[in-house]
Amino acid sequence: MTHMASLDRYCSHPGSFGNMCFVCGKTLEETGVSLGYIHKVLRLNRDEINRMCKSDMTMMESHRKLYLVLDLDHTLLNSTGINDMTRDEDYLKTLTQDNSILLFTVKSMGMMTKLRPFVRTFLKEANDMFEMYIYTMGDRRYARAMAKLLDPKGIYFSDRIISRDDCTLRDKKSLDVVLGDEEAVVIVDDSKNVWPKKHQGNLIEIERYHFFASSCKQFTQDFNSLSEIKMDESESDGPLHTVLNVLKQTHRLYFQNTSRDVRSVLKQVQHKTGGH
Repeated sequence: MTHMASLDRYCSHPGSFGNMCFVCGKTLEETGVSLGYIHKVLRLNRDEINRMCKSDMTMMESHRKLYLVLDLDHTLLNSTGINDMTRDEDYLKTLTQDNSILLFTVKSMGMMTKLRPFVRTFLKEANDMFEMYIYTMGDRRYARAMAKLLDPKGIYFSDRIISRDDCTLRDKKSLDVVLGDEEAVVIVDDSKNVWPKKHQGNLIEIERYHFFASSCKQFTQDFNSLSEIKMDESESDGPLHTVLNVLKQTHRLYFQNTSRDVRSVLKQVQHKTGGH
């Protein structure tokens, strides 16, 4: 008892499982940042997150790796409710057995999902340069189902799958739940508006992927979807291919510089490439 009291007195309470400090065992009020995507009752205080980020960054730089945060919808894939499909899309229901076209029926969710062309190569090559996270405004069940389609063997994302259930800001994403130094984090998303201004310097904004008709309707786009005109983006020069080239340049320049901040490198690369 005396030992526990002494430990409690000097413990900074870096984090908790449930309502208990995982160092000294003291019962705590609910404080710190929830990291429910790692464990549903894990919380860490800001100082502990910063300490972990700095420590991890040393290891990452020794492996010449940065962090990459990837949106799902309209970035890596496009999903629709099966009941929301138009007559012009009915032909897709006969194609989902052919995984070479990256089209899947997710029966448990009543959905159909189309992975973006080039996404398999994109993830494989990006994995050599980055530790990757998924970050979506969809719920946790959806996020994990989509991660399974993108990464069936769990090679790329592991448990780094962040959903709206993990957000600390209302209707916004934030890097405060990403265990990576902000100076080394690149974001790829189809919308900069879901990120606070302080994180937009980390962002590569990608052209939206509108495969399904419901996607065009959601964004009030006055054109037919790719599925309705029976076409798709190019593998060789589509948006994901373009973004991968930006990532490669950013990675190379980051490790060439002695004063390292991915935000200044991104600005330099995007200026040269006209925004991408």
